[in-house]
Amino acid sequence: MDTILVAVIILVLVIMSILTMTVSVFHSANNLTDAWQSMQAQSISVSETAISALVSGNYTGGLINVSVQNEGRTNLYDYAGWDVIIQYQYGNASHLSYAATYPPGSGEWAIEGIFMANESPEVFDPNILDPGEVMIVTIYPEREIGTGETARIVISTPNGVTSQCFVTR
Repeated sequence: MDTILVAVIILVLVIMSILTMTVSVFHSANNLTDAWQSMQAQSISVSETAISALVSGNYTGGLINVSVQNEGRTNLYDYAGWDVIIQYQYGNASHLSYAATYPPGSGEWAIEGIFMANESPEVFDPNILDPGEVMIVTIYPEREIGTGETARIVISTPNGVTSQCFVTR
């Protein structure tokens, strides 16, 4: 009788262990599937995003205007999540903060406007950089670029797609 009781207890423990392990395996597989789908969505977002940056006009000091064109297939927004970095010729670099209002203060960047390909103001999806549209970004560097000095400006979207351009004074 004692051995039957021990065998029943062991059988119950084995069944509980198998059930617990099965639930854990299904939970892990579900987490893996969610992570894979998230990674795939991020990969698709990156592959459909493309921007190009170009400094507008000649730089003589003060504000720098950069034209950023959406060359991808996705609408771009969430400008507070964008990164703008200016790297100076002699190694210093600074990360500029987004200013929601124009003009930007020192160490900030702001959007002057978003325009359609024919340089007329956008009419569809205001404040969203649609494919083919151009956004004029105004940068106010903390440290002015010296005469004869070149700086690199790197602009990055929230999903990590970047473009760079150079400005020389």
